[in-house]
Amino acid sequence: MRIADIHHAWTWPRQTRKATVTLVVVVVVTLVAACLAGQGAAAVATIALAALTVAVEELLRAALKYWLRVA
Repeated sequence: MRIADIHHAWTWPRQTRKATVTLVVVVVVTLVAACLAGQGAAAVATIALAALTVAVEELLRAALKYWLRVA
């Protein structure tokens, strides 16, 4: 079994890091604004639902990729 060298792991590309940081900032600002407006629970529920949707989509994509390769 090969041991992974995590100390020299490849980092994310600059554009991916920039997009990720931008997304996190937008989500945090939206949550703060929604909480100040009294709609914090709705904002959290919406963001959680969006994250769950993306996770399910990725799982289905991986399953279809596997099934099509095996079939």
